[in-house]
Amino acid sequence: MKNTSTQPSDTRRDFIKKSTWASISIMTLPNVARGTTTNEKLRFACIGAGGRATAGFGPGLNEHMVAIVEPDPDGRGASQIKKAKKAQPGVKIYTDYRELFDKHDDLDAVWIGCPDHNHYGSAIRALETGAGVYCEKPLTWSIGEAAALRTKAAEKKVATQMGNQGHSSESIRRIVENLRGGTLGPVKKVVSQMGKKWGATGMPPLGTKPTGLNWDSWLGPAEEIPYHKDLHPFTWRKYGPFGTGTLGDMACHTIDGAVWGLRLTEADTFQVEAESGGPKNGGHALDAVVRWDFPARGDMPAMSLWWYQGDAKPKNPKELGKINYNTLYHGEKGFMTSSSHCGGGDLLPKSFAKSVKQAEKTIARVPSHSGDWIRAMKDKSAPAPSCNFDYSGRLTEIVLAGVVALEIGEKLTFDMKTSKFTNNDNANALLWRKPRKGWEFGYPA
Repeated sequence: MKNTSTQPSDTRRDFIKKSTWASISIMTLPNVARGTTTNEKLRFACIGAGGRATAGFGPGLNEHMVAIVEPDPDGRGASQIKKAKKAQPGVKIYTDYRELFDKHDDLDAVWIGCPDHNHYGSAIRALETGAGVYCEKPLTWSIGEAAALRTKAAEKKVATQMGNQGHSSESIRRIVENLRGGTLGPVKKVVSQMGKKWGATGMPPLGTKPTGLNWDSWLGPAEEIPYHKDLHPFTWRKYGPFGTGTLGDMACHTIDGAVWGLRLTEADTFQVEAESGGPKNGGHALDAVVRWDFPARGDMPAMSLWWYQGDAKPKNPKELGKINYNTLYHGEKGFMTSSSHCGGGDLLPKSFAKSVKQAEKTIARVPSHSGDWIRAMKDKSAPAPSCNFDYSGRLTEIVLAGVVALEIGEKLTFDMKTSKFTNNDNANALLWRKPRKGWEFGYPA
């Protein structure tokens, strides 16, 4: 039953308006939680308790942990749930995020660490209540979902952050500063590679559902199927209805420096094609090469972004010899490398690194990735988190356009203003999924 009482949240809002924000309308602030001050604890909920979701328990237990949602509370998230209940005995445990939002409409902060296919449904519900949202990468399972979260977050003016943790590092800031500061000269090509093979040639075999697992909740909006062995808790990433493969899983980390530093989200349009690989029988591609082509953006030239995964490998420039990297930035003056989460930022070759003056530091530094988000909810003067849903939504759209290209097998043109493909109806049919009955909230009618 929905909690229809508005007294608790209204009281908190009134208190803050009369004290900290007396002269400022909360709706004009782009990144504040409802009714909190710097020293007041946030009403916090975690969606997911195992795997990447465990990262939310650190910040959550420093706040007022209201509830945890975990479809398999006796599974690998059990220890985190036990820890949370010991630290904060009043925490509620649910197996379905719909029940969380039906019963709690006054949350300040929601941390989402569930599988990709449930990101959108839980995030849009959280945003509708006015809560700030932290969501693991990729932001969503589909392009339409990412665009909708961008729009809703802007409408609600709350603090949002996607969980590509490298975005808050010192190294990515130096990468971006050097790209924008001209250290490498014009950059017309960036190559990223990832050896992972988060794909499959078919669905895993059927299995016996673990006792205590709410399979209906785990499936969420995805098509109803019987329990398949190993889909839960981890290998769902390999399969189309639930994950986004190697590309969706890792590119939000690995190409983040290029997208941010080269202002790729500012392009009006881009083209994308998958040169090899492709999903088979429900599984994502194992080996693949994907290419995006972006037009000029301001003073930055047109450029190509390449992605190699699995056994597909790029050829390194002869002048660099044998080098290890996840991303290589090709500039007219020299090169720069970075690791999977945009660590490093090393300049190459050595002669270039010794002779060039690196760019000045111009980007604000942050305490931590989660700390950047928490601070934005508590401090009215703090800037929006740097990987907020406006930026991360567009980053996710770029990445997922590559996932669609692998599915379609044709060169596609994507309009960044409309978040749609302009030359392929089959590609546009993949912008949204048709949700199961009972999971339609936030999806187009």
